[in-house]
Amino acid sequence: MAKLIRYRELQPLPCESRWFVPYRILPGVTAIFEPCHFQEVTSFLIEGSRCALLFDSGMGLGNIKAVVDALTNKPVTLVNSHSHFDHVGGNWQFGETHLLNVPEAVRKLENGFSLPEDDENRSPEALHLSCRPWFDLARFCVRPCRVVPIQEGDRFDLGGRTLRVLATPGHSRDGIMLADDANRILFTGDTVYPAPLYAFLEGPEQIPIYAATVSKLAEDYASYQLCCSHNNPLWDGAALCEIAEAFRAVLSGQAVGQPDGGHTRYPFGDFAIVV
Repeated sequence: MAKLIRYRELQPLPCESRWFVPYRILPGVTAIFEPCHFQEVTSFLIEGSRCALLFDSGMGLGNIKAVVDALTNKPVTLVNSHSHFDHVGGNWQFGETHLLNVPEAVRKLENGFSLPEDDENRSPEALHLSCRPWFDLARFCVRPCRVVPIQEGDRFDLGGRTLRVLATPGHSRDGIMLADDANRILFTGDTVYPAPLYAFLEGPEQIPIYAATVSKLAEDYASYQLCCSHNNPLWDGAALCEIAEAFRAVLSGQAVGQPDGGHTRYPFGDFAIVV
């Protein structure tokens, strides 16, 4: 089983925010963790010698820009792993973001959006008990933001560190990863992470696409360190091979699943596949 490093094994950095907890997880890489909500999302501040890149802006329930400004004095470029609400909520604080050039996703962020009132992510129970006095999910929304479209192969030169865009459709059509090839690090977004992987969110036709994406990643990046955007931050790249094999087992009917709210969950140790 691929090695997983959990937040409880790491020492947090000082931070005045009630919502965010930052951790320096690798040289030049800070994970900005949101432990108060059950999504447990992480954004990554990646620094070069000249500038920095923020990969995702979280749920928007805290001031992530203030956290970033306290961590670096370099100019910061914001890039979104995809357009789901828990990764783009703080975009408006930066004025501009970069997103894979999927027109409906670009329009979604440019116009802003909110979740349905009955969405479980907006209920008080979505927050851990100690955080409920401080945050109100009832008024949650994603504010509009200017979007610069990007595509597979685009590069962000931070000075002594270059990040390359990988289009990774599956979890969402607009999903990307960022590859730091010199340091053999892969920032995974929601394509892979050590928790249930939701393969059905944009229709059943996406499931084999998701499987093909992970299979290709396993071929090319199994020796990389994975920086994951949910639950826990660091996972050995061998996990890509485990996930690719798990998708093959699910699609071939060899895996054993469990009913899960109208879907089927297939557990595989540190992760699961939900279809």
